[in-house]
Amino acid sequence: MSGMGTMAGEDRNGLARRWRLVAPLGLLWAGVYYAGYRAAGVDAATWRFWAADLNPLPWLAALAVLRLYFGHYDRYRSRSSDAPLWSAGQVWSFVSGVLLALALWESPLNGFVGRSMTLYTVKLMGEFEFAAPLIVLGIPFSLVDSVRLKGPWWSVLRVLHRPLVTTVALAIVLVLWDMTDQMALGLRNVLVFGLLPGVYLALGMIVWMQSLRALPAFPNLQNHLRKGLYVWAMEFAMMVMGTMWFWSAMKSMNPSTGTPLLWGMSRVTDVHIAGAVMTGLSLPTMCLVSWHFWQWISGVVGVSESEEYGDYSRSAGRQEL
Repeated sequence: MSGMGTMAGEDRNGLARRWRLVAPLGLLWAGVYYAGYRAAGVDAATWRFWAADLNPLPWLAALAVLRLYFGHYDRYRSRSSDAPLWSAGQVWSFVSGVLLALALWESPLNGFVGRSMTLYTVKLMGEFEFAAPLIVLGIPFSLVDSVRLKGPWWSVLRVLHRPLVTTVALAIVLVLWDMTDQMALGLRNVLVFGLLPGVYLALGMIVWMQSLRALPAFPNLQNHLRKGLYVWAMEFAMMVMGTMWFWSAMKSMNPSTGTPLLWGMSRVTDVHIAGAVMTGLSLPTMCLVSWHFWQWISGVVGVSESEEYGDYSRSAGRQEL
Protein backbone atom coordinates (compact mmCIF):
# COMPACT_ATOMS: atom_id res chain seq x y z
CA MET A 1 0.00 0.00 0.00
CA SER A 2 2.81 2.37 0.84
CA GLY A 3 4.37 1.71 -2.57
CA MET A 4 1.05 2.46 -4.26
CA GLY A 5 0.72 5.64 -2.23
CA THR A 6 4.20 6.72 -3.21
CA MET A 7 3.48 6.01 -6.85
CA ALA A 8 0.25 7.99 -6.71
CA GLY A 9 2.03 10.88 -5.02
CA GLU A 10 4.77 10.93 -7.63
CA ASP A 11 2.24 10.64 -10.46
CA ARG A 12 0.46 13.69 -9.09
CA ASN A 13 3.57 15.73 -9.87
CA GLY A 14 4.41 13.86 -13.05
CA LEU A 15 4.45 15.17 -16.58
CA ALA A 16 1.10 13.62 -17.43
CA ARG A 17 -0.55 15.56 -14.58
CA ARG A 18 0.68 18.95 -15.71
CA TRP A 19 -1.94 19.54 -18.36
CA ARG A 20 -2.85 22.87 -16.78
CA LEU A 21 0.11 24.20 -18.76
CA VAL A 22 -1.64 23.23 -21.97
CA ALA A 23 -4.29 25.96 -21.73
CA PRO A 24 -1.99 29.04 -21.73
CA LEU A 25 0.43 27.43 -24.18
CA GLY A 26 -2.50 26.45 -26.38
CA LEU A 27 -3.81 30.04 -26.40
CA LEU A 28 -0.35 31.33 -27.30
CA TRP A 29 -0.05 28.76 -30.07
CA ALA A 30 -3.53 29.66 -31.38
CA GLY A 31 -2.56 33.34 -31.45
CA VAL A 32 0.56 32.61 -33.46
CA TYR A 33 -1.43 30.47 -35.87
CA TYR A 34 -4.12 33.13 -36.26
CA ALA A 35 -1.52 35.78 -37.09
CA GLY A 36 0.26 33.41 -39.48
CA TYR A 37 -2.84 32.47 -41.42
CA ARG A 38 -3.88 36.12 -41.67
CA ALA A 39 -0.45 36.96 -43.07
CA ALA A 40 -0.86 34.13 -45.59
CA GLY A 41 -4.25 35.47 -46.63
CA VAL A 42 -6.00 32.14 -45.96
CA ASP A 43 -9.79 32.20 -45.64
CA ALA A 44 -10.73 30.22 -42.54
CA ALA A 45 -14.36 29.97 -43.66
CA THR A 46 -13.57 27.48 -46.43
CA TRP A 47 -13.73 23.70 -46.35
CA ARG A 48 -10.17 23.38 -47.62
CA PHE A 49 -8.85 25.33 -44.62
CA TRP A 50 -10.16 22.78 -42.11
CA ALA A 51 -9.45 19.77 -44.35
CA ALA A 52 -5.90 20.66 -45.42
CA ASP A 53 -4.46 23.90 -44.04
CA LEU A 54 -5.47 23.25 -40.41
CA ASN A 55 -6.78 19.70 -40.18
CA PRO A 56 -7.50 18.95 -36.49
CA LEU A 57 -6.88 15.19 -36.83
CA PRO A 58 -3.03 15.35 -36.63
CA TRP A 59 -3.35 17.62 -33.59
CA LEU A 60 -5.71 15.24 -31.81
CA ALA A 61 -3.42 12.30 -32.66
CA ALA A 62 -0.38 14.21 -31.37
CA LEU A 63 -2.13 15.07 -28.09
CA ALA A 64 -3.08 11.40 -27.62
CA VAL A 65 0.50 10.28 -28.33
CA LEU A 66 1.98 12.84 -25.94
CA ARG A 67 -0.50 11.89 -23.22
CA LEU A 68 0.43 8.21 -23.63
CA TYR A 69 4.15 9.03 -23.69
CA PHE A 70 4.00 11.17 -20.55
CA GLY A 71 1.92 8.55 -18.75
CA HIS A 72 4.45 5.80 -19.43
CA TYR A 73 7.31 8.12 -18.47
CA ASP A 74 5.68 8.96 -15.13
CA ARG A 75 5.07 5.29 -14.33
CA TYR A 76 8.66 4.44 -15.24
CA ARG A 77 10.09 7.20 -13.05
CA SER A 78 7.88 6.19 -10.12
CA ARG A 79 9.05 2.57 -10.28
CA SER A 80 12.69 2.94 -11.29
CA SER A 81 15.44 3.65 -8.79
CA ASP A 82 18.33 2.44 -10.96
CA ALA A 83 20.33 4.29 -13.60
CA PRO A 84 17.84 6.02 -15.91
CA LEU A 85 17.13 4.23 -19.16
CA TRP A 86 14.63 6.95 -20.02
CA SER A 87 16.30 10.32 -19.61
CA ALA A 88 14.88 13.82 -19.57
CA GLY A 89 16.86 14.49 -22.74
CA GLN A 90 14.85 11.81 -24.53
CA VAL A 91 11.63 13.45 -23.36
CA TRP A 92 12.75 16.80 -24.76
CA SER A 93 13.78 15.11 -28.02
CA PHE A 94 10.43 13.36 -28.41
CA VAL A 95 8.35 16.45 -27.60
CA SER A 96 10.48 18.62 -29.90
CA GLY A 97 10.08 16.09 -32.71
CA VAL A 98 6.29 15.93 -32.31
CA LEU A 99 5.94 19.73 -32.20
CA LEU A 100 8.22 20.14 -35.21
CA ALA A 101 6.23 17.52 -37.12
CA LEU A 102 3.01 19.41 -36.36
CA ALA A 103 4.53 22.77 -37.24
CA LEU A 104 5.49 21.39 -40.66
CA TRP A 105 2.33 19.33 -41.14
CA GLU A 106 -0.48 21.63 -39.98
CA SER A 107 0.60 25.24 -39.54
CA PRO A 108 0.44 28.65 -41.27
CA LEU A 109 3.24 27.33 -43.48
CA ASN A 110 0.47 25.60 -45.46
CA GLY A 111 -0.80 29.02 -46.50
CA PHE A 112 2.50 29.76 -48.24
CA VAL A 113 3.64 26.43 -49.71
CA GLY A 114 1.41 26.83 -52.77
CA ARG A 115 3.42 29.92 -53.69
CA SER A 116 6.91 28.55 -53.23
CA MET A 117 8.50 25.26 -54.21
CA THR A 118 11.22 25.97 -51.62
CA LEU A 119 8.75 26.06 -48.72
CA TYR A 120 7.03 22.90 -49.99
CA THR A 121 10.42 21.18 -50.00
CA VAL A 122 11.12 22.37 -46.45
CA LYS A 123 7.70 21.10 -45.34
CA LEU A 124 8.22 17.54 -46.59
CA MET A 125 11.96 17.09 -46.14
CA GLY A 126 11.80 18.59 -42.65
CA GLU A 127 9.51 15.75 -41.60
CA PHE A 128 11.90 13.12 -42.96
CA GLU A 129 15.24 14.65 -41.97
CA PHE A 130 14.56 16.41 -38.64
CA ALA A 131 11.23 15.51 -37.01
CA ALA A 132 11.65 11.75 -37.57
CA PRO A 133 15.08 11.35 -35.88
CA LEU A 134 14.03 13.58 -32.96
CA ILE A 135 11.02 11.35 -32.30
CA VAL A 136 12.98 8.10 -32.68
CA LEU A 137 15.80 9.29 -30.40
CA GLY A 138 13.18 10.20 -27.80
CA ILE A 139 11.67 6.71 -27.59
CA PRO A 140 13.30 4.45 -24.94
CA PHE A 141 13.67 1.36 -27.13
CA SER A 142 15.90 -0.25 -24.47
CA LEU A 143 12.73 -0.74 -22.42
CA VAL A 144 10.81 -2.29 -25.32
CA ASP A 145 10.78 -6.07 -25.81
CA SER A 146 10.40 -6.25 -29.59
CA VAL A 147 9.85 -10.03 -29.45
CA ARG A 148 6.57 -9.55 -27.57
CA LEU A 149 5.15 -6.92 -29.93
CA LYS A 150 2.09 -8.60 -31.41
CA GLY A 151 -1.05 -7.39 -33.14
CA PRO A 152 -2.10 -5.96 -36.52
CA TRP A 153 -0.23 -2.64 -36.07
CA TRP A 154 3.04 -4.35 -35.21
CA SER A 155 2.58 -6.84 -38.07
CA VAL A 156 2.30 -3.96 -40.54
CA LEU A 157 5.34 -2.27 -39.00
CA ARG A 158 7.27 -5.54 -39.19
CA VAL A 159 6.60 -5.70 -42.94
CA LEU A 160 7.51 -2.04 -43.50
CA HIS A 161 10.66 -2.57 -41.43
CA ARG A 162 12.07 -4.90 -44.09
CA PRO A 163 14.80 -2.93 -45.91
CA LEU A 164 13.54 -4.00 -49.34
CA VAL A 165 9.99 -2.81 -48.59
CA THR A 166 11.28 0.48 -47.17
CA THR A 167 13.48 1.01 -50.23
CA VAL A 168 10.57 0.55 -52.63
CA ALA A 169 8.35 2.88 -50.58
CA LEU A 170 11.04 5.55 -50.45
CA ALA A 171 11.73 5.21 -54.16
CA ILE A 172 8.05 5.87 -54.86
CA VAL A 173 7.68 8.74 -52.40
CA LEU A 174 11.02 10.52 -52.78
CA VAL A 175 11.34 10.18 -56.55
CA LEU A 176 7.83 9.84 -58.00
CA TRP A 177 6.31 12.49 -55.73
CA ASP A 178 9.20 14.87 -56.35
CA MET A 179 8.37 15.01 -60.04
CA THR A 180 6.58 18.16 -61.15
CA ASP A 181 3.15 16.75 -62.02
CA GLN A 182 2.88 14.65 -58.89
CA MET A 183 4.10 17.51 -56.69
CA ALA A 184 1.44 19.76 -58.20
CA LEU A 185 -1.16 17.08 -57.44
CA GLY A 186 0.05 17.06 -53.84
CA LEU A 187 -0.68 20.79 -53.68
CA ARG A 188 -4.12 20.59 -55.29
CA ASN A 189 -5.56 17.40 -53.82
CA VAL A 190 -6.69 17.84 -50.21
CA LEU A 191 -6.24 14.17 -49.29
CA VAL A 192 -2.73 13.90 -50.74
CA PHE A 193 -1.75 17.26 -49.25
CA GLY A 194 -2.85 16.08 -45.81
CA LEU A 195 -1.32 12.60 -45.93
CA LEU A 196 2.01 13.20 -47.65
CA PRO A 197 3.79 14.82 -44.65
CA GLY A 198 2.76 11.86 -42.50
CA VAL A 199 4.18 9.45 -45.06
CA TYR A 200 7.52 11.29 -45.06
CA LEU A 201 7.54 11.30 -41.26
CA ALA A 202 6.72 7.59 -40.97
CA LEU A 203 9.35 6.54 -43.52
CA GLY A 204 11.96 8.73 -41.86
CA MET A 205 11.23 7.12 -38.49
CA ILE A 206 11.51 3.62 -39.98
CA VAL A 207 14.87 4.43 -41.60
CA TRP A 208 16.27 5.70 -38.29
CA MET A 209 14.85 2.72 -36.39
CA GLN A 210 16.50 0.38 -38.87
CA SER A 211 19.81 2.21 -38.64
CA LEU A 212 19.89 2.24 -34.83
CA ARG A 213 18.54 -1.34 -34.59
CA ALA A 214 15.84 -0.04 -32.26
CA LEU A 215 13.76 -3.23 -32.62
CA PRO A 216 16.25 -6.13 -32.78
CA ALA A 217 13.57 -8.78 -33.39
CA PHE A 218 12.36 -7.02 -36.55
CA PRO A 219 13.89 -7.66 -40.01
CA ASN A 220 16.98 -5.54 -40.52
CA LEU A 221 20.43 -5.32 -42.08
CA GLN A 222 23.06 -6.92 -39.89
CA ASN A 223 26.19 -4.77 -40.09
CA HIS A 224 27.23 -1.12 -40.28
CA LEU A 225 28.59 -1.35 -43.82
CA ARG A 226 25.28 -2.54 -45.26
CA LYS A 227 23.31 -0.01 -43.24
CA GLY A 228 25.62 2.80 -44.29
CA LEU A 229 25.32 1.88 -47.98
CA TYR A 230 21.55 1.44 -47.63
CA VAL A 231 20.95 4.88 -46.10
CA TRP A 232 23.52 6.51 -48.38
CA ALA A 233 21.75 5.18 -51.49
CA MET A 234 18.46 6.73 -50.39
CA GLU A 235 20.07 10.05 -49.53
CA PHE A 236 22.02 9.99 -52.80
CA ALA A 237 18.75 9.74 -54.74
CA MET A 238 17.42 12.84 -52.94
CA MET A 239 20.67 14.73 -53.49
CA VAL A 240 20.59 13.88 -57.21
CA MET A 241 17.03 15.23 -57.37
CA GLY A 242 18.12 18.38 -55.52
CA THR A 243 21.05 18.83 -57.90
CA MET A 244 18.71 18.51 -60.90
CA TRP A 245 16.53 21.24 -59.45
CA PHE A 246 19.51 23.44 -58.62
CA TRP A 247 20.90 23.35 -62.15
CA SER A 248 17.53 23.43 -63.87
CA ALA A 249 16.56 26.45 -65.97
CA MET A 250 12.98 25.29 -66.70
CA LYS A 251 9.99 27.09 -65.19
CA SER A 252 7.91 23.97 -65.79
CA MET A 253 9.67 22.17 -62.94
CA ASN A 254 7.98 24.52 -60.44
CA PRO A 255 4.56 23.16 -59.37
CA SER A 256 3.47 26.59 -58.12
CA THR A 257 2.66 27.74 -61.66
CA GLY A 258 -0.30 30.10 -61.73
CA THR A 259 0.15 31.40 -58.17
CA PRO A 260 2.20 34.38 -56.96
CA LEU A 261 5.57 33.49 -55.53
CA LEU A 262 6.98 34.72 -52.24
CA TRP A 263 9.52 37.51 -51.96
CA GLY A 264 9.14 38.39 -55.63
CA MET A 265 11.59 35.73 -56.81
CA SER A 266 11.27 34.17 -60.23
CA ARG A 267 10.08 30.61 -60.65
CA VAL A 268 13.50 29.45 -61.86
CA THR A 269 15.19 30.98 -58.82
CA ASP A 270 12.64 29.26 -56.60
CA VAL A 271 13.52 25.91 -58.22
CA HIS A 272 17.25 26.56 -57.69
CA ILE A 273 16.76 27.39 -54.00
CA ALA A 274 14.50 24.35 -53.54
CA GLY A 275 17.25 22.13 -54.98
CA ALA A 276 19.88 23.61 -52.68
CA VAL A 277 17.55 23.21 -49.69
CA MET A 278 16.75 19.60 -50.58
CA THR A 279 20.45 18.78 -50.75
CA GLY A 280 21.30 20.71 -47.60
CA LEU A 281 18.53 19.14 -45.53
CA SER A 282 20.14 15.74 -46.12
CA LEU A 283 22.86 16.64 -43.60
CA PRO A 284 21.39 14.81 -40.53
CA THR A 285 21.00 11.53 -42.40
CA MET A 286 24.41 11.89 -44.04
CA CYS A 287 25.84 12.23 -40.52
CA LEU A 288 24.13 8.92 -39.75
CA VAL A 289 25.77 7.41 -42.85
CA SER A 290 29.17 8.70 -41.69
CA TRP A 291 28.59 7.18 -38.27
CA HIS A 292 27.82 3.76 -39.81
CA PHE A 293 30.96 3.87 -41.94
CA TRP A 294 33.04 4.97 -38.95
CA GLN A 295 31.69 2.10 -36.85
CA TRP A 296 32.42 -0.35 -39.65
CA ILE A 297 35.99 0.94 -40.12
CA SER A 298 36.57 0.89 -36.37
CA GLY A 299 35.42 -2.72 -36.25
CA VAL A 300 37.68 -3.73 -39.14
CA VAL A 301 40.69 -1.96 -37.59
CA GLY A 302 39.90 -3.46 -34.20
CA VAL A 303 39.79 -6.98 -35.62
CA SER A 304 43.05 -6.41 -37.53
CA GLU A 305 44.78 -5.10 -34.41
CA SER A 306 43.55 -8.00 -32.30
CA GLU A 307 44.76 -10.52 -34.90
CA GLU A 308 48.12 -8.75 -35.17
CA TYR A 309 48.46 -8.65 -31.40
CA GLY A 310 47.54 -12.33 -31.22
CA ASP A 311 50.17 -13.26 -33.79
CA TYR A 312 52.78 -11.20 -31.93
CA SER A 313 51.87 -12.85 -28.62
CA ARG A 314 52.15 -16.33 -30.12
CA SER A 315 55.53 -15.57 -31.72
CA ALA A 316 56.81 -14.07 -28.46
CA GLY A 317 55.68 -17.18 -26.61
CA ARG A 318 57.54 -19.45 -29.01
CA GLN A 319 60.73 -17.39 -28.57
CA GLU A 320 60.48 -17.70 -24.80
CA LEU A 321 60.15 -21.47 -25.12
